[in-house]
Amino acid sequence: MIETMSKKGARRQVFVDLLKEPTWSETVAAHSGRYAPRPGGVNGAGEFFDPDGLLLHLVAEQVSPQDAQRMVDSGAQVLIETCGCGGEPGGCTPQWLTEAQLKSLIGGHAPRFTGAHSAPSWIDVWGNDVRTVLYAHGDVSWGDDRAGATTRG
Repeated sequence: MIETMSKKGARRQVFVDLLKEPTWSETVAAHSGRYAPRPGGVNGAGEFFDPDGLLLHLVAEQVSPQDAQRMVDSGAQVLIETCGCGGEPGGCTPQWLTEAQLKSLIGGHAPRFTGAHSAPSWIDVWGNDVRTVLYAHGDVSWGDDRAGATTRG
């Protein structure tokens, strides 16, 4: 039996009672203030969310352009930030590609790291149970200007 430290006269809790209590992630505090979901962005606690407000987790860092293209061909979404800040507060505003922009990339050429503006450049993979997201940072050129998917260069 697990007992809580208590003052005289307070009820003792057994383990089965503790299992009935909500976990921190199930409380209002876990979904408000700095922990409030921010659809398509990062909240004050540094958590990253997809456009539907579902939490994303880092899957892989600095994937190759060829792997990124294979993922787009398989239906991954793409988020682009052009300054190479990594999406940090005070940096640029990352942009999610539209469905039309994503369709224009399918079956196309792999992205390129252009170095056009000397920005740090890389592509990370984020995901959850619903989707895979490629987060392109810096001088990444993907598609063409007509598709609107070129970050710079």
